[in-house]
Amino acid sequence: MKKTIAIIVLLLAVIGTFIFSYQYRNNKISEQISDTSSTSAQATDNTATVTDSKQQSSNGKRQLITEDKENDYQLYYDGKNVDIIHGEYTITCTTWGYSIDSETPEIFCKDYDGDGEKELMIKLVNGKLETVYNKDASPYTYSLYMLKPTTKSNGEKTFAMYIASADTWKTPFEKAINCELTQLKSCSKFLQFAMNDKSETIKYNEKTGITSNKYVGYASALFDVNKKYYTLSRWNRGVGIYDIDKNGDIYLDIQVLANYEETTDTQYIGDIHCEMDVENGKFDIKPNSIVFKAYENYKVTDPRDSAKSKWNCVIDNKSTNTNFKSSDIDWIDAEFSLKNTADKNTMYFETMSSKIKCIDNIQFTQGSAVLTAKKGYTFSKHVAESGKFAVIINSGDKNEYDISYTCSVKTDNKTSTLTIKFDKTYDKEDFDKVSIQFGV
Repeated sequence: MKKTIAIIVLLLAVIGTFIFSYQYRNNKISEQISDTSSTSAQATDNTATVTDSKQQSSNGKRQLITEDKENDYQLYYDGKNVDIIHGEYTITCTTWGYSIDSETPEIFCKDYDGDGEKELMIKLVNGKLETVYNKDASPYTYSLYMLKPTTKSNGEKTFAMYIASADTWKTPFEKAINCELTQLKSCSKFLQFAMNDKSETIKYNEKTGITSNKYVGYASALFDVNKKYYTLSRWNRGVGIYDIDKNGDIYLDIQVLANYEETTDTQYIGDIHCEMDVENGKFDIKPNSIVFKAYENYKVTDPRDSAKSKWNCVIDNKSTNTNFKSSDIDWIDAEFSLKNTADKNTMYFETMSSKIKCIDNIQFTQGSAVLTAKKGYTFSKHVAESGKFAVIINSGDKNEYDISYTCSVKTDNKTSTLTIKFDKTYDKEDFDKVSIQFGV
C-alpha cells in the first residue's frame, strides 16, 4: 500500500497571506518527510520507533503517565517503552524514553483532519535548547504525533502515526519564503522583518529604509548602557517550536535572532508565528495565519503609522513649592493624559512625587517632549547621557510602548531644557496615558 506523506511544514495553504512558489513542492519537500503511517516504520530525529502492537512492555511494571478519560486514551511507561492504548487499539513506542524522562507528554483529542472522527495528538519532547532566549518559555523543542485508529488487513487494531518533527519545516521554508531583517535608516531603533514569496524582491524606501512589502513586522534593536542602538550585522533563524493550546489548536514559532557589530550578544527579537492544522494526512499551515511577532521585551509601534498632522500641547506647572534643596533635576517619574486637552493647559505638579515639581512647563508635539526647568534648576546631563529616560504611551496597559529615541539637555540664558525625541511622529490621540521617566 502506498504510504501517506506525513508532513509538509511552512509551504502549503498560505495563499491569502502571501503566495508562495510551488516549484519545490514535490521532490524537495518529499526529502523532508518522515513517513510512519505503518506500525513498523522507523523515523529519525528523535521520532518514534514502533513495534508490533501486541508486544509487552520491557519489565511489565508500566505506569500510567497521562490519559484522556473522556475519549478513552491512555499512555503507559515502564522506563523504556511507551504503550498507547485506545480500547482494543494499541501501539508500543520504543525510543521515547529520553522524551518521557524529560517531560510528561501533553495529549489532546480533536478532529484534526476534518474526517468527523477525533484523533489523538501528542506533544513530545524532541530535544533541549542550547540557549534559552525567552526565560518564560520551555527549554525544550517538541515533535507532534497524530494517531488515527486503524485496522490492518490481518485484523490487528493499531494506529496510523503522522509526525511533525522539529526540523521538518526548515528546507521547505528556505526554498519557498524570502525573509529579510533590516534596520531602518530613519531610526536605528527599529528592526524590520519582511516576508514574501521566494521569487519576489522585497523593496525599500531609499531614504527611510521602510519596506513597501505588505508582510512585515517590527522589533526594537539592542542598545548599550547609554541607550545608543547597536548596528545590525546579520540575522538568522533559530529553532522551530511547536505548541498546542488548551483547545488543542496547534502553533509553530520559528525564532528570529539578530547580531550586531558592537556586541557579541545574540538577540532573540521574536518569532515567525503560524497556526497549523492537518489536511489530507499532512501537517499544514492555516491560510492567513503566518505573521512576525516581536518578543515582549522588544515590542515597538509600527513606524509606517505616523502623525497625520502637526500638533502642539503645552502644560504649565502653576506650583511654586518644589520641596527640593538640590537644584539638580535627576529624577522624574510622572504620568499625564492629553485626551480632550487644549493646546494650552495648566496643572499643579506639587501633588506629584519626583522632581517633576521643579518643571516650569512641558511641551508635547508629534515628535518630542520638551521639559523646561524652573529658575534655579538644571537637568542632569549625566542622567541624559546614561540612557535613563523613557516616554511610555499606554502606560500600565498591555500594549504600552517606550517611544523615546534620544535625549539631550541644553542650557540657554540660564534656562535648562530637556528634550526627548520620539522614534517616529505620533498623533495626539496616542497620548491618552503617557508617562515621562528620567533617571528612573
